[in-house]
Amino acid sequence: MAPTIKRIGSFRTHQKHFVDFFGDDLIVTVTPTASVIRRWIRSVRSYNRNHSVHPLVVGIGVQWRPDSSDPDPPPKTLQLCVGSRCLIIQLGYNYGLPKVLRTFLADPKTTFVGVWNGQDQKKLEKCRHRVEIGKLLDIRMFVRDSRGARMCFCSFEQIVKERLGRVGVRLDPAICMSDWGVYNLNHYQVLQASIESYVCFKLAVEERLWNLKVAANLVI
Repeated sequence: MAPTIKRIGSFRTHQKHFVDFFGDDLIVTVTPTASVIRRWIRSVRSYNRNHSVHPLVVGIGVQWRPDSSDPDPPPKTLQLCVGSRCLIIQLGYNYGLPKVLRTFLADPKTTFVGVWNGQDQKKLEKCRHRVEIGKLLDIRMFVRDSRGARMCFCSFEQIVKERLGRVGVRLDPAICMSDWGVYNLNHYQVLQASIESYVCFKLAVEERLWNLKVAANLVI
């Protein structure tokens, strides 16, 4: 059975969705609003302190829409995931990121892990929000297949099949190239963004990536 999504709440400041990823239940918040972002960060920090024996690990992803008229289009969304809690921040509708988010992202004790994210850091730093991430890794550099070979050049679909045993979970190019700047993201966009960040979180925890000592962000 494929992953499913349904909206469970629509409010003035945010929307909430429920995602079923092969039996893993995710709560996804979509928002541009500073107060909602602050509340989410407080929640995951508290959960990690009370329920985890390791430093904070966060799945992360960035979305933008390729534009033939703009060789370097700005990021439109930033997605984060800790455990079953995902957050999709609509950067285009946010007029001032809260300080707690900047501190959260820049904390060198927190490990942020994405996939095929070679452009993400630069795009976040160059956009009008000037976002900096302290420790950003690419999960491809650390996972291995059943033969022990690194999966550096494998697709997201291949990684999910090899490591999680789930077939057909891919980053659809049509969704990747859709308009991420709209206020009401569709179910396909929310589902793909949340699954991407959740899988990165899940594999990063399995690989115990918080133990890594890196001098600089490791992405290719």
